[in-house]
Amino acid sequence: MSRLTDDPGIVAAQQCLRRAPAPLVSVVIPSYNRGHALGACIASVLGQTLEDFEIVVVDDASTDDTRERVAAIGDARIRYVAHERNRGGAAARNTGVRVARGDFIAFLDSDDSWAPRKLERQIALLGERGPEYGFAYTWFIGRDRDGGEVSRSDHSLDGSVADALLVANHVGTFSSIVVRRDVFECVGGLDEDLRSCQDWDLSIRLSRVTKICCVEDYLVSYFHNGADKHRISSNPASLIQGHRRMLDKFADDYARLPRDRAAQALRGYLDVFAGAGSFEDVLRLGRRMLATTRHPGSALQCGVALARAAKRRMTGRFGY
Repeated sequence: MSRLTDDPGIVAAQQCLRRAPAPLVSVVIPSYNRGHALGACIASVLGQTLEDFEIVVVDDASTDDTRERVAAIGDARIRYVAHERNRGGAAARNTGVRVARGDFIAFLDSDDSWAPRKLERQIALLGERGPEYGFAYTWFIGRDRDGGEVSRSDHSLDGSVADALLVANHVGTFSSIVVRRDVFECVGGLDEDLRSCQDWDLSIRLSRVTKICCVEDYLVSYFHNGADKHRISSNPASLIQGHRRMLDKFADDYARLPRDRAAQALRGYLDVFAGAGSFEDVLRLGRRMLATTRHPGSALQCGVALARAAKRRMTGRFGY
C-alpha cells in the first residue's frame, strides 16, 4: 500500500501484534480529541456476536485523555497506536490498516456505534456471495446527542455498481463498511489528499475491483453533531476541497455517464457547494451543467443554488 506511511511506532506495533494469532476482522477506529465518546463506541464492538476480531484505535495526535481512556478499558483485543502529529482521518485509517492483522477490515468512527450482530451479518453475507464480493455495508440511522433519530440511510446496492456510486454516496459512512483486506490494498488505501468525501472516494474505487453487497438493516448509529468542529461535515472549506477534488479525479467517469445520470450527479455537487456558500463553485458547476446536461430546468436550479449560497454566506450558517 504505497500511500500508507512507514512510521517507527507502527513498525513496532506490527512486530508486537504478530505474536498472537490473526483475527478474522480488524476494526479500525480513528480518533481525534474524542476520548469522551470512545467508551461507548468500543463497547459496541466488544458486544458483537462475532467475537473473532481485534480493535485498532488510532489516536491522531489528540490533546485530550484518549490514551488513558483506551487503556482503562483493559481488553486484550484492543491495540492503541498514536500519531505524533495530527494527519487527518484518512491517514489515521490507513495507519490502522497497516497495523491490522485481520482478513477483513471494518471501520468505525469514534463517536458512532454498532448493533450487536453487525459484523456477524456482514461476514455471513460476504461468505454467501463468494469471492467476487469483497465489500459489504449496512443501512444506518443518524442520531442527535440525545440519541434521537434525525435521519435514515437505506440505499441498497448489489453487484457491479461503480456508475451508481459516481452519482451519489449511497454507502454513506465509513462506520458501515467491511472490506476484504486484499481488496482494500488493491486500490491503495485511502486518498490522504482529500479533506472530505474520503468514504465516497474509497467506495467508488473499491467498486471498480470488486462487487458490493448490502445488509438491509439499520445496524449503525451515526452521530450527527453540527457543533463538533472535528466533523468534516461541519467544515465548509473541507467540503469544498473534497468535492472539487472528486469532480477532477473522476472527470472522465462523469463525462461518460448517460446524460440523465450525469445531471443527477452534478446536482448533488451543486447542492453541496451551495450549502457551503461557495459562489465560485456554484457558478463554475452551473456553467458545466448548462453545457453538458441541456436540461431546461438547469438554469433555474443554478439560480436557486446561487441564492442559497448567498444566504449561507450572509448568515454564516453552512450545511446541506
